[in-house]
Amino acid sequence: MFHATGTPIEFTDTVGAADPADAVVVIDQPTCAALGDAERTELVRARALIVMGGSIEDDGVVDALRRDGWNHVIRDADDPDDAELVVTSVKLLSGDIFGLEKYLAWGVKVNEASIRTYEEKREALLAVTASSRDAGARRPTIARVESVCDELLMNAMYDAPAVATGTIPPMPRRLNEPIGDHDARLRWASDGRYFAVSVEDRFGALAKDVILDHLQRARVERGRPRSSSAGAGGAGLGLYFILSSVTRFIVNIEPGRRTEVVCLFDLKQGGRDSDSSARSLHVFGR
Repeated sequence: MFHATGTPIEFTDTVGAADPADAVVVIDQPTCAALGDAERTELVRARALIVMGGSIEDDGVVDALRRDGWNHVIRDADDPDDAELVVTSVKLLSGDIFGLEKYLAWGVKVNEASIRTYEEKREALLAVTASSRDAGARRPTIARVESVCDELLMNAMYDAPAVATGTIPPMPRRLNEPIGDHDARLRWASDGRYFAVSVEDRFGALAKDVILDHLQRARVERGRPRSSSAGAGGAGLGLYFILSSVTRFIVNIEPGRRTEVVCLFDLKQGGRDSDSSARSLHVFGR
């Protein structure tokens, strides 16, 4: 499958000098965790690392995401999605990181809306939920799609500009009154297996450490009422809820220019079959 990336492929039982400095390294989480400090430093130096078998529910994995330079964690090590490994590798090698189309079958129709008011957000959420219903999503999945889109839009419309400018946009007095000076870009599509949504802002203020901060804080406070995190780094209200609701969570960041959050929902799962956390987390940055 990796030959689809158009680059040389090498399989090795050792980690380190044998790997070229510009390589994409795919490694299982137990092997990576067993490396010494010097080996871990050498592994991630100037290399892109994809860790298989790690879960964001594992404190050790979250610590490694922060400490060891991990940016890509895929939980399904025994039966990984080949397409996910290929698209992750291609994005890392090419630098072409934006667009939810990369995670869906070729040729899907992508819907798009620019959101700047509460009324536009309301209409867009209705359109997204209708599309997820038409795609065959079950009721629990439809509810998660709507809630995740709502959270992401509020993050893009309030938290992102608050972090970038240091001021929180004023609350509009009317539903059709613009929120701030920039719109949020919502896109959604389905290929029959996954339903994908993305929200993009024009600030590029989100950082990986902020995502991890919110994730760890929310896990500590699990079970307590959620509170707004506006102004705490751009991840915004409900990041832990989002990570607990989606199949894949992808963040694409061009610092100072734009952030795109892509969420995928497995249409074959729902209700009791749903996972308690995202099966993969990816942070791409230029």
